[in-house]
Amino acid sequence: MSKGYSRQATPLSVERQLRQEAGFGCAKCGHPYVEYHHIVPFSEDEHFRPEDMVALCGQCHPMVAKWQRDRQYEVKRKPFNISNGMFSGALEFDKRDLVFKVGGNWYDNTPVILQFFNKPIIACSIEEGQAKVSLDLLDPSGRSLLKVVNNEITFRIDDFWDFEYAHNLAIARYGSRDIALRMDFRQPEAIIVGKIWLGEQKIILGKEETNLPNATLRGGRTSHCGVGIQIGDLISPPWPSPPQTDPQLKPRRNAPCPCRSGLRFKRCHGAV
Repeated sequence: MSKGYSRQATPLSVERQLRQEAGFGCAKCGHPYVEYHHIVPFSEDEHFRPEDMVALCGQCHPMVAKWQRDRQYEVKRKPFNISNGMFSGALEFDKRDLVFKVGGNWYDNTPVILQFFNKPIIACSIEEGQAKVSLDLLDPSGRSLLKVVNNEITFRIDDFWDFEYAHNLAIARYGSRDIALRMDFRQPEAIIVGKIWLGEQKIILGKEETNLPNATLRGGRTSHCGVGIQIGDLISPPWPSPPQTDPQLKPRRNAPCPCRSGLRFKRCHGAV
């Protein structure tokens, strides 16, 4: 009796390297859902060499696979997202209620889950019968590192070490063991965990609890409330304006930012 063919799965480290070099999307078109294509076919050489593989979406994969190898390597050398410097994609899930587990606490029909002064940081709504999530992942200066607007995710490629994307799941990482944001909607309970800077305050949204500057929230439930967590008042601006300086004395890109955020100027108010 013949046995069915089964090929070894692509090693996770190889998948990550291919995502990183392609800017976390399809090297051809930038689409966020990717497969891992062997430019040198596996049937010819049973390998998982990153230099002979490329990340492609399901639509581009069969097309690119038919091209001559020199053209495939050209796609690998010039990934779409790297050329643009940006990632963009929609978090696709089927959720028809506004019940979310954020930082170990439940929020039920609470349109603004977390707000900093008058700026919503995590919010949700129902549009055309489907749940929509909006979220702003910030650095200490208030610059958006990653933004979600009604399930549409965008971020600059060089702000993250890795970004893993699949149906109902998105994970952004600052480093190998440093998760910036995880949105897991694969189960009925929609879970959001991560680390958010609100000015000089770091908010930890853990699996079991939310760590605020002066409090820890665990296992709570907020229902039918306009705002779940309010930090700061609704009048003062959330971030101070950067000091006005003579244009001729503009800080060097690698110098500390004048706003005293602790970041380099190029990563703060000097960001393009």
